[in-house]
Amino acid sequence: MKPNAGKLANWLLTWVQEHGTIHGFHNHSVWGSNPYRWSDFTCDHSTWASPLLPALALMLNKKRDPALESKLLTLIRFQTGSFQPDGQYAHIGFQMGESLAHGLIHNMMPNAALGLTALYAKDWLPADDLQRIRASMEATMDACDRIYPFGVMYTNGRAISNQEYARLWGKLLYEKVFGERRWGDELRRQVDEMIGQFHVGGLPDPDCIASYRYAGDTTSTEPAEYYGLLIAPLVLASELYGEPAYLEQAGGLCRHLARSAWHDGRGQTRLHRVFYHSGSRWVRINEPMLIAGMGISLFGIHEYLERQEDTELAAFLAKCDRTYAAYQNPRGYFASATGWCNEADIAPSSAWHAHDLLYLIARHGADDEVWSGLNETHEQISVLLGDRCIWMERGPHWTITDYQSIDVYQLLGRKDETRFGRDMNWVGGERALPERFTFADRPVFVKTDEGIFLRKGGIAETDIQLSSVASVPYLGVWS
Repeated sequence: MKPNAGKLANWLLTWVQEHGTIHGFHNHSVWGSNPYRWSDFTCDHSTWASPLLPALALMLNKKRDPALESKLLTLIRFQTGSFQPDGQYAHIGFQMGESLAHGLIHNMMPNAALGLTALYAKDWLPADDLQRIRASMEATMDACDRIYPFGVMYTNGRAISNQEYARLWGKLLYEKVFGERRWGDELRRQVDEMIGQFHVGGLPDPDCIASYRYAGDTTSTEPAEYYGLLIAPLVLASELYGEPAYLEQAGGLCRHLARSAWHDGRGQTRLHRVFYHSGSRWVRINEPMLIAGMGISLFGIHEYLERQEDTELAAFLAKCDRTYAAYQNPRGYFASATGWCNEADIAPSSAWHAHDLLYLIARHGADDEVWSGLNETHEQISVLLGDRCIWMERGPHWTITDYQSIDVYQLLGRKDETRFGRDMNWVGGERALPERFTFADRPVFVKTDEGIFLRKGGIAETDIQLSSVASVPYLGVWS
């Protein structure tokens, strides 16, 4: 059993604008924050959504669809042309929105994504677009090497494992695609330094390798969803340098994920959150933890399996595919997380979902079912029920709203707008949203001690595409 990747791609493309930006409510369901929590209220482009580009390139390798190819080229041209004055990419704030304009990882994720796009589509991408990718990767690598020297993420700071590995991944992809050893022997030296400084064996058993999160801090590991940023560059380094030890390290990291996994209340296999050291022992933390967003870690395992057969890891990927399927809304997106009991569980971030699409297409390909799902039309209201709030969307409209007689969220947005806000309709004033934000005819749900019901007199059940992560069941129309 696997999710419908075509429906996921269909949903993701509803956030893509004509000029190549990828909008979204950029919910960080690992840290629990988003632009609403940061009082930023932007929902425009995020570089964390850049894995959409190589996912589409893989689909186009299977079937050269002119409309989709044109969309990919637009995405490439936007990403390779959007910079800040200091050479960093623009729109790197992710869960903090446009309030944040610095950071290594959100510069490196688009470079890895662009490198993969060039790798997958090198035979048919226009030469000008390949050059755009090459030039933007060079420029941002040079800028970030200056602003965030290797091993020092911020001034007087310390390295973070996934961020430094993501930088290495982008550089290794550049060297593979463009055939230039631009960083010479220093790149391999840095790979070796990362292994020596961050890798730790024995979690959760002697066959596994974990990574500390911070340089010099042996009390916490990287959260599980970042491990693909470690595994993929090690697999590629093993290939480029002919070094089996790098592949062995990647395999240990893969087993750390597979053997640290847990089963949630629905019996689904989940990535663990993190390990913390209490002072006397390691303690695994399971949740709150994302569902949507496992993709890059699973992609890393897939890359390892392309070079090394491993039945345990293949079975783990199959279990995670079933998790995706179990939590997929009929509209195509997944439940974001469990354990937060707020909007972080139910608001689907296009940025995280792009990671999932890359993995699913890389692993399963783009068959007729994928293309069929991509081309579906959806007229119904999509609903994801959570314990404390509800995600709804229809056409360009989206909302994080409340159950009846609760007035906490009432957030309104549009997929074609760069800002969202609180519904101030009955209050008025300068914060009131323009009329175009009105999400008319929203269904009303009431939550009782026994379950969740749809109120009569409004939208019919047949007009709703519904899924739920609430702790009480959905029981149909209130009667």
